[in-house]
Amino acid sequence: MKTAYLALLLCFFLSISNSQNDNSKIVEDYIENFNKKDSVATFNTLHKNFSEYWNTILVSKNKREYSGYYSWGTVMQDKEEIEIVSSVGKKVVVNSTYYSDLDQLLGKMPYKCKKTFIISKGKIIKIVSSKNKRYDLYQNKRKSAFIPFKNWLSRTHKLKRRDFNMNHKDALKMKNIVFEYLAKDEIVDRD
Repeated sequence: MKTAYLALLLCFFLSISNSQNDNSKIVEDYIENFNKKDSVATFNTLHKNFSEYWNTILVSKNKREYSGYYSWGTVMQDKEEIEIVSSVGKKVVVNSTYYSDLDQLLGKMPYKCKKTFIISKGKIIKIVSSKNKRYDLYQNKRKSAFIPFKNWLSRTHKLKRRDFNMNHKDALKMKNIVFEYLAKDEIVDRD
């Protein structure tokens, strides 16, 4: 009887471990496909009832809304690196570092946060981003690189960052404006 109980307990722990490994693999596949800009594979990792949050604030209420952010990221050549912190039950918690052309061109450090991926039926049903350790201090340093561009954008184009929607069209517009901003400081030699 004792042996049967121990065997049952071992099977239970192995099934939990396999489930956690499967959930981690789902998140890793999502990140890999996101970084390769494979939209079909990326969206196939998302549940039909997918949503994304910043803490409790809704960022994307469904896959359709998320596609706008995804298309912005395609133009900005963004990529994400993750470090899995924990995988318990249906939750996979990671430390995320997000890189993009926009940040790089403006001299900003990459964006960092903590993300919790909730898995349901083998798909990501929810992503909740939140502050990680030293988030506020890091963000203040990161944002300071944006101030000269922000001021120039307001002065030259009468625009603010919030005037750009997270979609393909506005990403192209933003990227062109950033190139214009960078070109203003170039010294042109003329013969």
